Amino acid sequence: MSAKFSSRRNWVLAIFAVLLLMAPAKAENKLGVVLLHGKMAGPSVFQGLAGTLEQDGILVACPEMPWSRSRYLDAPFKAALEEIAAAVQSLKQKGASRIVIGGHSLGAVAALAYAAIRDEVAGLILLAPGHYPDSPAFQHNLGNSLATAQEMVKAGRGGESREFLDTNMGRVFNISTKAQIYVSFFSPESPISPGQDAARLSPKIPVLCILGDKDPLSPKTRKHVLLRLPANPLSRVATVPGGHMDVPSEAKSEVVRWLKSLPH
Repeated sequence: MSAKFSSRRNWVLAIFAVLLLMAPAKAENKLGVVLLHGKMAGPSVFQGLAGTLEQDGILVACPEMPWSRSRYLDAPFKAALEEIAAAVQSLKQKGASRIVIGGHSLGAVAALAYAAIRDEVAGLILLAPGHYPDSPAFQHNLGNSLATAQEMVKAGRGGESREFLDTNMGRVFNISTKAQIYVSFFSPESPISPGQDAARLSPKIPVLCILGDKDPLSPKTRKHVLLRLPANPLSRVATVPGGHMDVPSEAKSEVVRWLKSLPH
């Protein structure tokens, strides 16, 4: 081999080595977590938890959902499921090979609904689940609003907006949204059915459920969700101090510990 050819070959190999060093490292077996905020809240509710997870090298997405304070009920629930799918895809593009879906209150119920139809999820985190449209007490608080919205949809007026009754933590108030969107969130036959979603969740998906010891919704979660979840050796139920809104911040150590227990 000539000295000139050998020198050129060494130069090419050197350039190739530099390019390899400059190329972004591919994340292998990276964990991604999507966190869904609760009703009339926003992504900031997960500021502490998300920061803790990111310090542990976990990729986190906290999308603003159609039930946030600034977006409240501007899209039907099925569209919200597509927004969750987009958040999942964004984490995969960043290198996540395993995805855990989690949420607080209505966000927890939405995470459960998503996991029930997308069994590729590696885990599910339920923080103080809330929003049970099939509950008699829930429907009682809505008065005649649901029947009105259903009649509007049946008459082809589902795209029209008007005021309806809403309920949150026992408080009843008026909101304005389209009839078809209202039905998608508040009908007992809506895509949100925590009990049915829990029963049809794949047994391959481990679940972490964290409840507040002063949350009035905790007994409902135990009855409608926990008793119907399939058994999984990695599933866990924990109780933390505080009420409904305290759970996301109080649950940080429990969430991190559980995520580390999942298989890589």
